[in-house]
Amino acid sequence: MHRTQTRTQSGLPGSRLVQLLSSLDSKAARASHGDFAERLGRLFDLSDAISLDGATRHTPKGPFSASDEMPQQLQDDLLKTRRALLDYLGRSFSGEKAASVIALPPLRDDADPEKRPSFSAYERFYQAHQRQMIAGLSNLRLRCRRLLSGHSAPLAHLAELDAVFESGLASYARQGFAALSGVLEQRYRLLWQQRDPFHTPADWLGPQGWLTQFRRELKMLLLAELDARQEPVLGLLAAAREATEAAPADAHDTNEVSPTP
Repeated sequence: MHRTQTRTQSGLPGSRLVQLLSSLDSKAARASHGDFAERLGRLFDLSDAISLDGATRHTPKGPFSASDEMPQQLQDDLLKTRRALLDYLGRSFSGEKAASVIALPPLRDDADPEKRPSFSAYERFYQAHQRQMIAGLSNLRLRCRRLLSGHSAPLAHLAELDAVFESGLASYARQGFAALSGVLEQRYRLLWQQRDPFHTPADWLGPQGWLTQFRRELKMLLLAELDARQEPVLGLLAAAREATEAAPADAHDTNEVSPTP
């Protein structure tokens, strides 16, 4: 079966988001230390731990209908969702004005060259795009789990675990991604302080303008966040591929597949 390779991003310290945060603010992306399992366990309260235990013991009953095309379906859905989000971002940054587009905050014609423009409009802009990502990728992740649940018992078990992890880590993920706007505000203030004092507001959006640089970093951070948010779906896709490729030739007849590693 032909498939298009999707480049994956690692959630480890070498990921695009962590690298970018390190370049913008080294304090914001310090590598964490200690035992991973212990730190992960701290993120689950008692109810989450009970749910995780139940998901671990869960034995899917089916019925299952294995298909070699399932991984390609997952990838096509992922690419379609990603393209839609990227298109939406591109339209915002291109200055398109439409009711369905989150407009990039404009620079007022009467801007005071001695007064820093408010960051609040950019914060709302960033958060609006975050909500777009959450909506698109959460629905995508749910669709992926449904496909896995109907394919085989091992993948159905994985889907059950993924649902628990998504729920249990939701608060942690929300707080982590919410902190990104704070990093942006620090950069906004720093770039303002480092601006050319002889630049006029018209120069701020020129090739060497501080506001042009900030908008560039704003877009880069949104793109890096999109990569990070799609990591769980990429993990489900990788598991689906491996399970499908490891399935015996008569899997469609026996309705059995090799266990998910």
